[in-house]
Amino acid sequence: MIDERVALFIDGSNIFHAIRYLNIKIDYQKLVEFLTESRRLIRAYFYGAIPQEKDVKKNTPEWESLMRQRRFLEELSLLGIKVKMAHLRKLPSGEYVEKEVDIMLATDMLSMAYMNAYDTAVLVSGDSDFSYTVEEVQRIGKRVENASFKRTSSYQLRKVCDRFILLDDYLDRFVVEEKPIITQEVSFWEKIAKLWKR
Repeated sequence: MIDERVALFIDGSNIFHAIRYLNIKIDYQKLVEFLTESRRLIRAYFYGAIPQEKDVKKNTPEWESLMRQRRFLEELSLLGIKVKMAHLRKLPSGEYVEKEVDIMLATDMLSMAYMNAYDTAVLVSGDSDFSYTVEEVQRIGKRVENASFKRTSSYQLRKVCDRFILLDDYLDRFVVEEKPIITQEVSFWEKIAKLWKR
């Protein structure tokens, strides 16, 4: 139905593990368009967690990684995707642990269902922890579709959803094609000239 209202809930961490394994880069605008289909998009949300600045030493690879993550999240915001971030907790061992993200996503999905903000939720995750949330959203009278990659997909989650989309089958619809770097052919005499300039 054309007037069907859709809200997308993207579990950033779950997607990240799948795309890293597949060694692909996603165009999130195309992914949102693909999952929305011909329906009316209410909003797309992206959930994740990044370290706090105070926990990362400047001028280190970790700092550069944090800056890249921030640029990526800024790009998502500019695409109209609502970014919801939690802070990674730093353990005494120096490792980071992700907290709150699943709760944020589940709470938003439930509260928007109760507010009648959408007809169908598209949950982009393979995390079975969302199964109970899905059933509660369905009990309110909403449909829930699940989209995930095979690598991170949960059978339990797929089973409770109204529809399942295996993203691996549609990579051509939203994966960024890496353009080969074009190098100009350097002539023999240009190489000689460069040697003389040294």
